[in-house]
Amino acid sequence: MELVEDYIDKLRENPGSNSFSEDEGFPKGSHQPDFKFRKIKFRTPELDGAAGQCRFMYVVYEARHIVYLLWIYTHEEFAKRPSDDDLRKEFVGIQQEVEQEQV
Repeated sequence: MELVEDYIDKLRENPGSNSFSEDEGFPKGSHQPDFKFRKIKFRTPELDGAAGQCRFMYVVYEARHIVYLLWIYTHEEFAKRPSDDDLRKEFVGIQQEVEQEQV
């Protein structure tokens, strides 16, 4: 958990593009131009094999430099990533939250 907290601190400093994360493809039909979908890949020393290959997914609302934590998982839980349907539901929730804040 300490490693995840370290990434969160780094995201607070620089929520946009950074050297420790990469762009992730939006699920079909969920891309919005003001948002970036990013992923951090890391290994945990406590876990072996697929369980040690972790991913930290987040969305950046660029207009306000806000980071929304989306999903933290291991390759033991998901071989590739959570399903597009599950990710799309999360994006809809984030987009609704942004819209409510703008009212």
